[in-house]
Amino acid sequence: SLLFRGGTSSMNAASDAPEVFRFGGQNLNRYRIAYLSYLLLYPVPWFIHHKPTPSQLLFSFCALLVFLPLYFSPYRKDKTYGLPEIIMTAFLGFATAWTHGDWLVYNIYATGMSARIRKRSHSIATIILLQCALLSFCYFANRSAIEATVGVILSLVTYVGTWMQWELGYRNQQLQEAQHEIRTLAATAERERIARDMHDLLGHSLTVISVKAELAERLFLGNPERAQREIADITQIARTSLHEVRQAVSGMNGTSLQQELTPTRKALEAAGIALTIQGEQDLLDKPQSSVLAMALREAITNVIRHSNARRCMISFECDPEGHALAIKVEDDGKSSAPVPISEGNGLQGMRARLAAAGGSLSLHQTHSGLTLKASIAS
Repeated sequence: SLLFRGGTSSMNAASDAPEVFRFGGQNLNRYRIAYLSYLLLYPVPWFIHHKPTPSQLLFSFCALLVFLPLYFSPYRKDKTYGLPEIIMTAFLGFATAWTHGDWLVYNIYATGMSARIRKRSHSIATIILLQCALLSFCYFANRSAIEATVGVILSLVTYVGTWMQWELGYRNQQLQEAQHEIRTLAATAERERIARDMHDLLGHSLTVISVKAELAERLFLGNPERAQREIADITQIARTSLHEVRQAVSGMNGTSLQQELTPTRKALEAAGIALTIQGEQDLLDKPQSSVLAMALREAITNVIRHSNARRCMISFECDPEGHALAIKVEDDGKSSAPVPISEGNGLQGMRARLAAAGGSLSLHQTHSGLTLKASIAS
């Protein structure tokens, strides 16, 4: 009997274990079923002290049939016990005391159940009431003080052990939910990154291809050799874009500022926009400069698409070692009445990418054109 009471302290511990299976339409835990084996110790006193009568056997069996649905009741909804199940389980212990079996078994089970009440103040109040009921029963039923004391001590040990293990299972469940949310957010962020990269890569490349295709069409009759070179450039740009798309999807986009300046020159030349670059001679790339390279690509795409500019100037702000910290793109796309800038997917993606690198994006529009500045943390 003492062996049983000592081992019962963890009978509710595995309620959150991952291995479950179907039984009677309910999801039952294998460990919870294993703890039912402790009920085999209920008849131990019969073999040691008292041989049970047929009526005691029948009553004990009926009590067991009532207990089992109470024991598995948390699997109906939220896996927590309510007062009806706890009180009824404790009552079964008192009711079976006359059978001379180990009736304290049911009181220990009731104690473990009370540890699984979600609100802690209600759980503590329940365990206090259970122990008061146990002491009162032992007093009025002329049970020994030793039996009552052992029952109370083992009940409290059971409560503390079960509560600690239940809390651990509950925290683990919260951790799993948090991990699932983190994975969801990470997947969303990755989809947004790919969407931004696709917009920047394809938007820029398709804009350049469109401009060069129009130029080749105009030159086809008057200057076929130049038209042929433009068509060759279109082919090369398409191949390069395909390679960059594959890199972006794989999360390995490593475009550098120096590499980006070459297609920038070609794109602006094809669009008939004069380009001036300041600070290029001392420019050195670092891993973070790929963010500025993507910002430059989007800025040049916007210049070609929307500015109607004739001139464009790109300038770099670098640290003492020559690593770019910011780029400024200015065009002379004049507007008689500057209007608020509406940020589309490209600018929004650029702003998000820069913010992730600890940088910022600023836009300034005047009658003489638009100035875009993108910076990253040093």
